[in-house]
Amino acid sequence: KPEITSSNRADFKQIHSFEHVKADQKIAVKIPAQKGKPGRDVFGNEIILKGDDTPAPQGRNTYLSEDGMTLLAGKNGFVTYEDNLFHVDEVYFVKGDISYSTGNVKFNGPVVIEGDVRSGFRVEATGSIYVGGNIEAASVYSQNGNITVQYGIVGKGKAKVLAGGNLKCAFIQDATVGVRKNIEVSHYIIGSTVSAGGTIVLNENEGLIRGGSIVAEKGIFVRNVGSERKVETELKIRSYAESPTHSRLWKLSKERAHIILRISSLSKRLSFLELLSQKLKDLSEEKKEERLFLKKELTRLNQKLDELDIEEIELQKEASKETINKEIRIEEILYPNVLIDIGGQEFISDKTMSSVKFYYFKNELIVESLKNDAGEKYQIFLSSEKRES
Repeated sequence: KPEITSSNRADFKQIHSFEHVKADQKIAVKIPAQKGKPGRDVFGNEIILKGDDTPAPQGRNTYLSEDGMTLLAGKNGFVTYEDNLFHVDEVYFVKGDISYSTGNVKFNGPVVIEGDVRSGFRVEATGSIYVGGNIEAASVYSQNGNITVQYGIVGKGKAKVLAGGNLKCAFIQDATVGVRKNIEVSHYIIGSTVSAGGTIVLNENEGLIRGGSIVAEKGIFVRNVGSERKVETELKIRSYAESPTHSRLWKLSKERAHIILRISSLSKRLSFLELLSQKLKDLSEEKKEERLFLKKELTRLNQKLDELDIEEIELQKEASKETINKEIRIEEILYPNVLIDIGGQEFISDKTMSSVKFYYFKNELIVESLKNDAGEKYQIFLSSEKRES
């Protein structure tokens, strides 16, 4: 049934089409067949009939009580009524499109949609969402899971797609998209605002980004960016904040400096006591205890220093990987009027370039050719010296 609004109107986008149930929860109760009221036929003869017995509407993942009169859920999930049967499923499956026939969908779990999500409708799920067609000018939210779109997002400037995990689709056009992890697009992103907490990858087919603003945390990998008509396009690596690895390296450095200073101080004190012991032939009990403590503490501090050295080697390896990831790589063509921004350092192309990558190094934005041949075709540009190509 549609939801009735405060103004006494029926909202056909808010249709109550399923119920959440727990295992062994009662779904339906069968009413035994009763005798009907006596009647007469055309000849005046009395007719007494018993009502027809209807079988229990037992569908997927349901079971009947011992007396066969109560239908119960066989598992946790949601219950729907289809083809005159009750079904319980962990995944909410929509045959066809999200439209006025289904209304908006809000489900505590994964959702599978066979067709499209039509304009003006909304899909919310705590789990992953699969769309077998397109997402039109609609809102699709996955709180903790991934969103997979078989075709693409045709936003018409109104679509909003958000995911707590990854997004994978064929194309994104005129839409707003945000994910906590990675985005993988097999064809193109045009005129959209796209944000990812991980990487954004378009390395298949045309692999094109044209227009709009594309922001990633760890890297953008694409084949072609912009257009011959100089459509304004932005590629950004989100605020180049210090990663947990770099933060730990900094703390480790401070911890090491403190330990080295402490070792130096204790070593001087121990040397003094050793010298004093040689001169006096014997030390007081208090100084003997102090000397023993100093030896143990120096052993402990030197072991700690060795542990920090091992940890630093591992952290340096991890930090090196993070630095490599945080780049913008354009395999084929970079057209004019494309803004590249990494950590606030900007580069604006004013001519067509090919096969280049951008990365952040020692507070500079480096523009480097991907071509292996030496000579003039292989150049490195520093943004502080020249912000435009």
